[in-house]
Amino acid sequence: MLNGVSGHAGLFGNSYDVAVIMQMLINKGAYNGVQYLSEEVVEQFTKSYDVNKSRRALGFDKPVRDGSNGPTFNGISFESFGHSGFTGTFTWADPEEEIVYVFLSNRVYPSVENTKLIKMGLRSDIQEAIYKSIKR
Repeated sequence: MLNGVSGHAGLFGNSYDVAVIMQMLINKGAYNGVQYLSEEVVEQFTKSYDVNKSRRALGFDKPVRDGSNGPTFNGISFESFGHSGFTGTFTWADPEEEIVYVFLSNRVYPSVENTKLIKMGLRSDIQEAIYKSIKR
């Protein structure tokens, strides 16, 4: 329909590659001694602009501030940012705590009707367990 070109998202990498990108963002655009993005660009795409209207940043999702359900566990740094994808893939970076979390999955297998991952809250439960194990 679009001659093989589309604007939808897709992940074509592994957990290590995703973690490297998230670590680069924590490092304000630098990774392994190379500045890939300016600090200003990273800040522009990872900060909330009006937390009263939306928790989202330009390029990423952010934690909820009112304790309601969101993509993360309650108690995570408001400086953190990430993405939870339609297929269940989840990545989150927390510059304040210097934590990167990557969860790769295929929620839509065997069908798009599979909602177990969302209903179980597994991704945020794992994230909370990571924080509790590190922040003793």
